[in-house]
Amino acid sequence: MAEVSAGPLPVEVLFPVTASHRAGGWLQEVQTMVRRSRLRPVGDVAAADWVVARTGPFGSGVGAFVPHGFEAYARILHPASASDESPVTWAEVAAWSGRVVHPRVQFRALATPASQVRAAKPWEEDPDPGTLPPATLAALCDVLARHTTSGDRCWFCVWDGYESTSGGRATLTFTSEEGEEQPEPGLLPPEFPSGIVKGPRVELPERSYLLLEGPLDAAGELAMSLAPQSPNLFWPDDRSWCVATEIDLDSTYLGGTAALVADVLADERLEAVPVEVTDPVWADSDEINR
Repeated sequence: MAEVSAGPLPVEVLFPVTASHRAGGWLQEVQTMVRRSRLRPVGDVAAADWVVARTGPFGSGVGAFVPHGFEAYARILHPASASDESPVTWAEVAAWSGRVVHPRVQFRALATPASQVRAAKPWEEDPDPGTLPPATLAALCDVLARHTTSGDRCWFCVWDGYESTSGGRATLTFTSEEGEEQPEPGLLPPEFPSGIVKGPRVELPERSYLLLEGPLDAAGELAMSLAPQSPNLFWPDDRSWCVATEIDLDSTYLGGTAALVADVLADERLEAVPVEVTDPVWADSDEINR
């Protein structure tokens, strides 16, 4: 369970403040630059009832994470990372390994060379499971916003098994400019009152989620830990689409209109493939790269 605070913490608790900081107006500047996430935890989880009703049994494929009944579905492949932390697409991995990217592709199978390879592999770290990188999430939300009339009111689920390593506190980094230390903007995570922490969950097979409400462009403000964390499940109030990032998978799945899926597949910022709601999703699902 994520650790929660009873209320906003004073900036002096969050960051060490010296007399020189106060004299130079640094404290006032920090106070104006730190803000709370726009995502608001809610105790009434009825907004997720339709998701629960239309989601299949655990292990039943894409439809175990994204509700059945949408016109089309897509899968967004989380990028791997190079030694300099730049993103590496699955297509780049396939070009190195001699394998094929396809709707049921699995990274381990894709990354296993089909024959002897002399060139160095182009990635250092495998794709992260359970979360979309911030840039990928932002690009996806750009596309999603064009396919809903409820972008100002969306619902976000986060798995209740995450541990908070930040103690609910924001962090700041500093850069030097003309010899002066200047704080960069900080973001405090959502506050979870004890009544919500101890309250009902969105219950899906094998997973329990806390529910939050907020605008679509706040999807990147979850900040459940020191590492960026995207929502595990989110949708707009008009239910025009739904996005799911299962905690153990290195891909994100979505359902929506055929027009939405076409836009996702066409966006150069996203590496995506079309899928069916019945497609399997586990490590042994790749029947091509064997």
